[in-house]
Amino acid sequence: MLEVILFGVVAGLDNLQVGSSIGLMPMQRRRLHLLALGFCICELGGAILGLLLGRTFLAQIGPLANGLAPLVMLACGVVILWLAFRNEAKALPDFVNHKAVLFLLPLSLSFDNVIAGAGISFSSAPVLTSAIVVGVISAAMACSGLYLANWLRRFMPRRIEMLAGAYLCFLAVRMMIAD
Repeated sequence: MLEVILFGVVAGLDNLQVGSSIGLMPMQRRRLHLLALGFCICELGGAILGLLLGRTFLAQIGPLANGLAPLVMLACGVVILWLAFRNEAKALPDFVNHKAVLFLLPLSLSFDNVIAGAGISFSSAPVLTSAIVVGVISAAMACSGLYLANWLRRFMPRRIEMLAGAYLCFLAVRMMIAD
């Protein structure tokens, strides 16, 4: 079971990084909780979906999953940078709190858990338990980054959104290069 926990941590690293970057943005409290809920549902659901669909789905969705999350992250990072450089402080919270961002970001990051769930379906560990453990760890890492960064935001300079947007772009490019 230790390997499943470590696998969950590795699968959740991108969620921790993106959550901590998005958490630096000015967000309404309600939207912050909705984004955290979205991460929880998508991460856990992705692992269980992968478990149910197994290897056949893994071969078909793999290339799409590897390309979608970085593109969504890059788009978010570019928009955040663009709004920050244009000094449109009022438009930035509207973008970050938009329903599409609250839905697409967690969904795009959950595709790695679909693949993880498919891989776990052939493990010797208890399969459903393993999928749930991976999903819960990934979701917890996303929420930890999101809430910790949101808390730290009050101690950061006013223009922290430039750093957050640049970091999202960096993560996206790094994910594209690594694949």
